[in-house]
Amino acid sequence: MANVICLDFDDTIVLDNTARQIFERFAAPAWHDAEVAYRAGALSVEQFNAAALDLIEASASELVAHVRGGVRLRDGFLRLTDWAHWHGWLPIVVSNGFDLYVDTVLDDLGLDRVTRHAGRTRFDYRWRVRYLSPRGIPVEEGFKVGYAAAFRGAGDFVVYIGDGASDVSPASLASTVFARSTLLERLSGEHPRLYPFETFDDAVAVLDREAEAWLASFSSTTAAGG
Repeated sequence: MANVICLDFDDTIVLDNTARQIFERFAAPAWHDAEVAYRAGALSVEQFNAAALDLIEASASELVAHVRGGVRLRDGFLRLTDWAHWHGWLPIVVSNGFDLYVDTVLDDLGLDRVTRHAGRTRFDYRWRVRYLSPRGIPVEEGFKVGYAAAFRGAGDFVVYIGDGASDVSPASLASTVFARSTLLERLSGEHPRLYPFETFDDAVAVLDREAEAWLASFSSTTAAGG
């Protein structure tokens, strides 16, 4: 069992949707057709990302340089990872985005030891991406919720931090949620322990104040259940 802080990446750790920025800069115009299909519910977010990535011909170095030139980190992120380190929590990034930019940003911040799960990209004549479940099985939908369910199934205490529609199902499985934007709207009145945030300092303040009590309650409930 572990204490886990599960973090979305795009629009959460960073202020923008990095995948969309890449598509707008490098993908052929047909990626907009895939986006329309995604908005209509005909494609999952994983399928949409794969379809849009297939329309890019730029090299990995061009994509990475673009990311490094435009990334905007949400304030307080390093203070959150420091808090997690000092208090024995595991920050884990789970993103429907791509490893080529998630790894770039985290490694450039010196967070090479932070676990991250994202779409695994490769270039074999065309760009391809695979989303692997916690068991290593390729999936085309439900990537994030698979990891949230795995953490919960292992008996972990899970704090989820996110913003979007794809975060609703995985966040619903967490004991505590920090949310903004669509996720906050969707879980308001639905999740028993929901906190709004705009910077990660908002989350750190609540964790400092409440985390010990959460864990004590969780431990006593788990022991009673066992």
